Amino acid sequence: MKDILSSFLNNRTLLFYILLAIALVLTRIPVIGKYFRIVNTMIHEAGHAFITLIVSGQVISINLFADTSGSITTKSKSRFSQFLIAFAGYPVSAIAGYMLMYLIQNQEAIYILFVMLSIVMILMILSIRNTYGFCWAGSFALLNILLIYFDNQTAIYIAAAFFSLIVLTDSLISSLILLAITYNNKKKAGDATNLHKITGIPAMVWAFIFVAISAFMVFLSVKHYFPPLNGLLSNL
Repeated sequence: MKDILSSFLNNRTLLFYILLAIALVLTRIPVIGKYFRIVNTMIHEAGHAFITLIVSGQVISINLFADTSGSITTKSKSRFSQFLIAFAGYPVSAIAGYMLMYLIQNQEAIYILFVMLSIVMILMILSIRNTYGFCWAGSFALLNILLIYFDNQTAIYIAAAFFSLIVLTDSLISSLILLAITYNNKKKAGDATNLHKITGIPAMVWAFIFVAISAFMVFLSVKHYFPPLNGLLSNL
């Protein structure tokens, strides 16, 4: 039994696709699934915050909620700056998913944990203001610290691949959800609504753009960084 478990854990291709299935299924389960889906929300809101700082704006607060939604309050000097900030969330999340897949494919899983820890610590110190968001960020930071401290390579790979696959898959799923929300109520479509107010371009157009960007990054990730299926049952 021990040999079977060892062979399974050493088969990174099989482990990767099992983690992909878990990322797709577990994140749809109430409570625990929502806890892990907030990883993508964190990246999304960090994208808004990062662009705000680039355009010399001010991040007032970031909130992360138990339903996996998030919000950010910023100040910026120009309409173009407001446009860049509003646009940033979904593309940054999608691009982050692609870059995390690159690190996984190049066996740099430990750096993913450092990236996650750095982002969540910066947001905690500078921006997160609501109680749930702060508690979630604290627990997620602690989880990454423990993984780094105990330095178990298998555990590090599992956690890093799982977090990365959540960001990649949920960047697309969340943009599709935004598209559905925009179709039903364009006034409550988050970033797409904000972009409509800034540019006058219909929210549905922005929602389609977000879906297209996310789908393209998923396509590139699958094409370049997903392990070949012919290694699925090797070493078993």
